[in-house]
Amino acid sequence: MRFEEVINTNIERLTQTDISILHFIIENKQKCIALKASELAELTYSSTAGLTRLSKRLGFSGFSELRFFLAQELSETKHAKQNYSKLLTNDIQQTLKLIAQTDLYPIAQSISSAHRIYVFGTDWGEQRAAETLARNFLGCNQPFSIIPSITELNWTVQFMTENDLLILISFSGEDVELNHISNQLKLKSIPTLSITPLTKNSLSTKTTYNLYYQTTKIELSDNPNLEYNYFAALELTVDALFRYYVDNIYSKNNLETP
Repeated sequence: MRFEEVINTNIERLTQTDISILHFIIENKQKCIALKASELAELTYSSTAGLTRLSKRLGFSGFSELRFFLAQELSETKHAKQNYSKLLTNDIQQTLKLIAQTDLYPIAQSISSAHRIYVFGTDWGEQRAAETLARNFLGCNQPFSIIPSITELNWTVQFMTENDLLILISFSGEDVELNHISNQLKLKSIPTLSITPLTKNSLSTKTTYNLYYQTTKIELSDNPNLEYNYFAALELTVDALFRYYVDNIYSKNNLETP
């Protein structure tokens, strides 16, 4: 079992502080296996006691066992050839588990009651998911306004109210300007939904609602500056949100209509 799968299995037991620490660990696995608990606590603005509690929530006896697990995983990954077809199956299965563990009703209700709904995707794959989401909800007479870039998002934020909803789709969740905008929206009590991979969730700590999916990187080059991201699990997540809305909001409202 991969470390990300361990997290997914225990996601309901984790706090937002846990998620923040785990984000750092996942992004710095090689570094973390050489760190003492006190050193990692300092880097993540936490405590050794907090790391122990987090480790136990994940099923380990303590941080030492968690660190050993990471070291084993890195060693096995280094010597094993990845089967990306199997990893896709695993990503989809884990994403379905994450969706099943999420209470989607508040999100669906927020979509139903919002005066205006805006959706912003940070890059090509995220923008395509935003377009899919907007296209599907048109069938329920629920129009979404797609914001084409961060510039237009800044324009739009000044007009948003607490009766609106902003959906943010991001692979990295680390965009400085996007996080700044999320802080503004939080101060204005404007509802927001982030859709991000579980392992990339700085953005999700600033939004009202969160949807997570799992995705595994495909290494097509030895160049460390190249990143290849794929979005099958993201497409599955936005489709699942739409279908939940149809089942639990749209269909019921139509049945109640005389």
